[in-house]
Amino acid sequence: MTINTRDGAGRPPGLWPRVFAAGRGGARRFGSFAVVGVISTGAFVALYALGRTLMAPMAANFAALSLTMLFNFAANRKYTFAATNGPLHVQAVQYLAVYLLGLGASSAVLYLGLQVVRDPARPVETVIAVAAGGVATVIRFLLLSVWVFRARTAGVGSPP
Repeated sequence: MTINTRDGAGRPPGLWPRVFAAGRGGARRFGSFAVVGVISTGAFVALYALGRTLMAPMAANFAALSLTMLFNFAANRKYTFAATNGPLHVQAVQYLAVYLLGLGASSAVLYLGLQVVRDPARPVETVIAVAAGGVATVIRFLLLSVWVFRARTAGVGSPP
């Protein structure tokens, strides 16, 4: 099976049309991603707050994101992208790469936020951590849409 990476005029599709294509359930996909995100964010806040009683902010961020990652992967795979027929091991490795990229980005934003707001109160620190997680969320949505769970269509001349 080959992947059709060209539009009807023979041009490669742009990033935004692939991510938000209404004809391919873009609004439903975004809504489902948002619901999974709200649940994950709630779990992240609870885990981050718990982690902060035992460890530094960067370690708490790592622990909370890592613990919510498995739920996030499974829920987005099943509900957001309906990609349960794809090869789980390939999707899992790709998702791990996306997670690590998002972790790096959110850690950098958290670190910078904590440099700007020196010694914040715990609720302010948690808001900074959630905002940092928002950066990872945008990265995750884009890369899950166009890489990990992208729609794979048969190309011209390939068997059904």
